[in-house]
Amino acid sequence: MRYKTYQVSDEAVVQGRCLGLFGDTGRRLSRMARRAAPVTSDLGNRRFDDFVLDVDEDRVLGVAMLPTQ
Repeated sequence: MRYKTYQVSDEAVVQGRCLGLFGDTGRRLSRMARRAAPVTSDLGNRRFDDFVLDVDEDRVLGVAMLPTQ
C-alpha cells in the first residue's frame, strides 16, 4: 500500500526550521501532514502534536506552533 505524498513549499520548510524541525525538514513535514488530524484553526487545517499545518490538497503551504495557554 502506498501512502499519500505531500509536496512541501519552500516557505513551509523555512517556517519548520524556525520552529526547530531540522534534518530533512521537507520530508518531516510531508510525514507530519500524512499523519495529521483535521482541525479548525486560524493557523491551518491539520494538527500534528503541537504543530498546525496549512495543507491544500496535496501541498503543505505553512506550519506554525499551537499557542500555549
